[in-house]
Amino acid sequence: MKKLMILLVSIVLLTSACKKNNNTDPTPTGPASMENLTVTSSFDWKTTNDFQLSLTSKGNNIVEVTSNEGITYQKAFLTANVPYTMKLTIPAYEKSIYLKFMGQDISIELDSETLSYQFQ
Repeated sequence: MKKLMILLVSIVLLTSACKKNNNTDPTPTGPASMENLTVTSSFDWKTTNDFQLSLTSKGNNIVEVTSNEGITYQKAFLTANVPYTMKLTIPAYEKSIYLKFMGQDISIELDSETLSYQFQ
């Protein structure tokens, strides 16, 4: 039994140790340093965008501003018939946000710096 166990361990070690090395990573073709990097003058280095969002509602409750993945950006308490304005800083790759308020899920496209929505 002991010999069989040694034989099995040896086979496992031999088969797992014999792997082909496919190290065919392509060589980088970009600049070697930041000094050699050429960037157009119109390139925007910002990774976030700022928005101003105005919300009004007919009831008192908490509104949650989220991404489509469910990441919460901001929460606020809305008072009935009182406009609430918030500044949002959103990652630049986001194209829309979601508002969750009293069972409502509302999608808003980020097509302007000033956004507004009135909950029913």
